[in-house]
Parts: sequence; structure tokens; C-alpha cells
Amino acid sequence: MIGRDRASREALEHFLTRGLLILSIQMNTAQGLEPASFNEQPQQEAQTGTIQAWGDAERERWVADFRQLIDEMSVHYANLEWAVNDRHMDLAALRSETEDRIRSARSEDEERKLLSKFLDAFGDGHLELRWPKGRSVNPPPAHPDGETTGICSRLGYVHRGKRGVDFSLLAGYQPISDEDSTDFPGGILKLHNGVSVGIIRIAILSEHDFPDACAEAISRLRLADSEHCDDKCDDKVESETASVLLGKLQRRAAALRRSGAEYLLVDITQNGGGSDWVDPVARTLSPVPLQDSRMLFMRHEHWTHQIQDSLDDIEADLRNGKSQRGLLEQSEKVMQKALSQSKERCDQSPLWAGGEPSCSLMVPGLRFPVEVLPYAKPGSFPELKSRTRLFYALRYSYEESANKLPLLVLIDKDTWSAAEYLPAILQDNKAATIIGELTGGAGCGYTNDGIPTVLKNSGGTVKMPDCIRLRADSSNEVDGVTPDVLVAWAARDTPIQRAHKLELVLNATIWKHRTGTSHRLAQDTRPLGQGME
Repeated sequence: MIGRDRASREALEHFLTRGLLILSIQMNTAQGLEPASFNEQPQQEAQTGTIQAWGDAERERWVADFRQLIDEMSVHYANLEWAVNDRHMDLAALRSETEDRIRSARSEDEERKLLSKFLDAFGDGHLELRWPKGRSVNPPPAHPDGETTGICSRLGYVHRGKRGVDFSLLAGYQPISDEDSTDFPGGILKLHNGVSVGIIRIAILSEHDFPDACAEAISRLRLADSEHCDDKCDDKVESETASVLLGKLQRRAAALRRSGAEYLLVDITQNGGGSDWVDPVARTLSPVPLQDSRMLFMRHEHWTHQIQDSLDDIEADLRNGKSQRGLLEQSEKVMQKALSQSKERCDQSPLWAGGEPSCSLMVPGLRFPVEVLPYAKPGSFPELKSRTRLFYALRYSYEESANKLPLLVLIDKDTWSAAEYLPAILQDNKAATIIGELTGGAGCGYTNDGIPTVLKNSGGTVKMPDCIRLRADSSNEVDGVTPDVLVAWAARDTPIQRAHKLELVLNATIWKHRTGTSHRLAQDTRPLGQGME
């Protein structure tokens, strides 16, 4: 059900106020006046707080917004076919039911809830609807010295991460503190079987959530806090912050190993995602080199621009006589084909009427992010302008497989988006054992800020994913990441119950690994965290 009937008294109020609103609109129209704006409330409501009149004129505006949303999803929602083929959604019924309810809604709040429930039905963590808010009247915070905020604050570097599993509730846990533990807290958990597990908590996978690391990057770049920072400067700060954080992460893993850790567990529960920085994080923590994920891109001008930029860089290297000519020529052909496909248009509107579209919106052929190669060693192709177009991780400075311990990654239902990429790529490469529960299911999100859609009447902004990341078995990462080993957490669990349940699972999992009896290792007898297809 999408909505609920109200009490008869409220229905009577609705009937009376609706009649008054229609009469008012008719009188205004007859006098040549403009009807009330979409979000405007009657003066009486503002003064007395009585229910807002809601009539056919308002509902028609919301119907128009709903139809605009349908049209936009038909041409640039990456997972529309997935919704039909995998989720077996009846889009025709969903559309009809939602539009009927919009036509019978009684307030703006009810209309908003109907559109939100419509999008929620798709089960896609990256399909978002945000409503406009009033402008803030608060001035920007001042710097302690009276100047404007520093560069990191102005660029949006702020702590937003949540807490994960509280290992301090376990008797065998000993925190390990050093200069890097503020950003990546953790310690050593001594299990009942005598094995020591190093714990690293990563609360979020975005450089912008580590203001202290940004401050260190600013110092390395010798930038003054009062200095203006344009887009080019922003990129430098982000890149340097990423390098700072990767160094910290590498040192934390090494410190835990020196403290006696025999395994390394990375806790990304309650991790809402982040940025492409997750890619070098995975490569730093993985005991083995990682083959990159395949992806599907979209037949849409948004992707045409991105692919054209990649092709321009590759062709520039070819014109300048750079090395790796064979690789560049091969990459040029890949990008030329992708460019041509991106310029094709596909409208999947027939899906909303129960029909079959004549085209597929999504196209295979690239790796994720927008790149050609499945793998390259860190520091490869330093002379090429197009090196990050060939393999995106070359944007970062990192030590591959800096972690030498068998790797475990802890996930839960609140692990989303970029945080799902980390266990997915590690699991697909047989580089780690994934423990916990099924992740939220967001998959690939928005490239270059995505393709935002603003609903013309209500002003709501809809964000839709414009890419699909594929797993090794060709499934869509939006399905969520299923752990290798399940932890039977329940919503009612207290923090100490969650910690104890995990401890029991770790004991059993590591014992099975050491005795060679785990299900996963029955297929792959190499040590936990080792080996790759």
C-alpha cells in the first residue's frame, strides 16, 4: 500500500478547504491573477496552522512531476532493466498505482511521501530524492584567528563516520595507539583459541572525512590556510590527502603485525561509502594484486563527455610519440568504440507499460572506473598523460600488498556504495574472507557527480546511478555483497552481543582455516587471503 485513509473528520475538512481553494483559483483566474505557487501555503494556514487546502490543480502539478520522473528514469537510470529482469518488478502496476494515489493525495507532505515510496520500491541505495530546503541564515564559521575558515574546512573536510563494532567490550581486546590511530583506530583481539587478530576500523572511505589528514596535506603542499583554492588546487589537496591516508593505513597494518597480529580484520560496518579512494585502499590491504572490476556504462551524453576526455588524452600521447604505442593504439580503439556507443540513444519507456524496449541502456566494454586495463603495477606509465585513463589507480601513490597478513573484512547491512566495492573486489579476487551480513546494496553510483534531475514543479532533486559494477560472476553489485561467513546479528542485539557473536565466528573461522576445513578453502587450499583467479 502507498498511503492510508484518514478519519472522517479530516476528510470533511479536506472537502471544505478543497472547495474553497477551487473557488479561489477560479476567481483569481477570472480576474487575470496567477494561481498560488506549487509550494505556497494559504495565509490562514500560516497564521492558524490549520490544514492546507489541496485540490486538483496541486495534484496535477505532482502528476506532471511524476511523469517527468518516469521519463527521466527511462533514459538515464542505470538499474531500470535490473529492476525488471532481476527484481521482477511490475513497473506498469507500480506506475498506475502511484499515479492514482497522487491524484487522491490531500497534502504536499503526502505527495512527497508517495514519490519517495515509489523510488524506495526499486531497492537501490543510490536512487535518491531530496527536497529543497530554505537557505541558511547562519554565517560561515570563523577561523580561531578571526580569518575565514581554512582550506580544509572550505573544501568540506569534516568527520562524518560512525562507530563500528565495539571491540573494547571484549576481554581479549587491547587497543593500540599511535600517531595514526586517530584516523584508523584499532588494536589486537586475542581469541579464545590463542590467535591474535589485528583490528583496523575504517569509518568512511572518502578522503573528505579526514580533516587532520587534509591539514597534513596542506602542510606538505605549503599552502596557506587563507589562500584561495580553485578546482586545480582542490584536486591537488584531495590527491595529497589520499597519499597521507594511504601511508597511515599502511603504517597501522605494519604496527599491528609488529604487535603480534597473525590476521588482519578491517571493520567497515556502518560505513556509508565514499569515493574512488577505496580502490588504492583495497590494493594496499590486499595480500595479492587485484584485477579490476568490469562495468557497464550508459548510452547518454553524460558518458560521451567522459569517454571523449579519455580518448583525447590517449590520442595526445600517440601524437607526442610516447612509449607504449601498441597499448595506446589498442586503448584508442576501445575508447573509440565506447564513444560511438555512448552517442546512441535508448528510451526504455515501454517497460512502464509492460512492454519490451528495443534497446539496452547499458553497454559493456570498460573497467571501473573509466579505464581500459584490468591491472597495472603502481607507478606504471609515468610518462603518459593518459595513464589514469588506462588504469585509474595510477592516480594514487600507494604500496601494493603492503599488508602481509591474511585478510578478513567485516561488513553489515549498513555497509554501502564504495564500502561495498572493497569487499566485492577482494572477494572476487579471492584476496580476503568476508565476514558479517549482506550489505545494503548500492553498487555503482554517480560518475562526475551523476545526472541530477530537478522536478519542475516541486523542486525535488532526484539522483540516479549512471553505471553498473559487475561482480566476477557477472551479477550486479547493487544486489549487495554476501559474506563468506555469516554473523547472526539481530536488530535487537546490544553492542556487547554484537561483539560476542563476532568473536565466536572469528574463533570458528580461523580454526577452520588453520585445520583446512573451511568451505571456501575446500575449493582453494591456499592460505586465507592468498591466491587469485
